[in-house]
Amino acid sequence: MAAAGLLASLWFYRRSKDDANSDFELSNPVELLQALKFALLFALILLGSRAATAWLGSKGAYAAGALAGMADVDAITLSLSKLGQGEVRPVVAVISIFLAGASNTVVKAALATRLGGRAFGRRVAAAFAVILATGGVAVLLWVR
Repeated sequence: MAAAGLLASLWFYRRSKDDANSDFELSNPVELLQALKFALLFALILLGSRAATAWLGSKGAYAAGALAGMADVDAITLSLSKLGQGEVRPVVAVISIFLAGASNTVVKAALATRLGGRAFGRRVAAAFAVILATGGVAVLLWVR
């Protein structure tokens, strides 16, 4: 997936023009408040994924991955990695993490379409589709 993402990024970079919007501002990702928000999100997702897995088994882990991935992939990835060390089978954790990444990618494609317009959204969605297909093949090969 990383190689597919890198190739897509290089393709976009080579086709881009120097019309970057300079009004865009980034926030400091290492602020204490951001770290506390992530810790809270991680704790909630860990609790929710454990509860879903306990009540619904592997289907609960898949649902938790897909739902939590819509907001954040990092917390659910860490949660499922921890659960995959004993509470769920590793294959369930891998598929759930893939579902989290896929749902997050779909949300980002929708945001790209909304913020950048249909033409931009189609290009981003096409690149994301290639990346997700690559990841899906890797998961299928690993599961076999």
